[in-house]
Amino acid sequence: MSKQGSKKKTALDNSYWQYFLKLEADFYATARYLGCTKSNDATCSIEFAQQIVCINTECEALFKKICKTIDSKNQAANMGHYKPTLLKKFPKMHSTPVHVNRFLRTVHPFAGWNGSGGRLEWWNAFQDIKYHRNNNFEKANLINTLEALSALLILELYLYESFSPKGSESLGGTVLLWTPGMPRI
Repeated sequence: MSKQGSKKKTALDNSYWQYFLKLEADFYATARYLGCTKSNDATCSIEFAQQIVCINTECEALFKKICKTIDSKNQAANMGHYKPTLLKKFPKMHSTPVHVNRFLRTVHPFAGWNGSGGRLEWWNAFQDIKYHRNNNFEKANLINTLEALSALLILELYLYESFSPKGSESLGGTVLLWTPGMPRI
């Protein structure tokens, strides 16, 4: 029996990772119809709208969980809380690349946080799609979906690094995306 008030880190199951793999598989399936190339970045669709909402909802869950892991008193209620907490712990987050090897492409989903007041376009697109889809449908596009999924991958790695001495080593590989620090399959 644990002492009341003690802060023991509990083990993290792989459910977050399994959900990421499901979201990545959904995105990968779109590549059968639309190549993940810069020339297709502005292509928008209902499928991308759905994926953006699902991916960013999971990003929000991970933002909160990681912030609470870093500082249990953190309010972790919105981007105004997430950004300073994450950048204090992971100051190079803005330069972390995610490679889409199959399409010889690299994105930096947190590049917008390089400097003061920086915003994340994929996150803003999510907010606009979620609350005002009728006026912002063009934001349900390939690049916003790719960057959101890439951001989720980075958050997954930070989450598992926070909970496990082996970090992401036990997670297994991905289908499409890769970032430094991940095992390769």
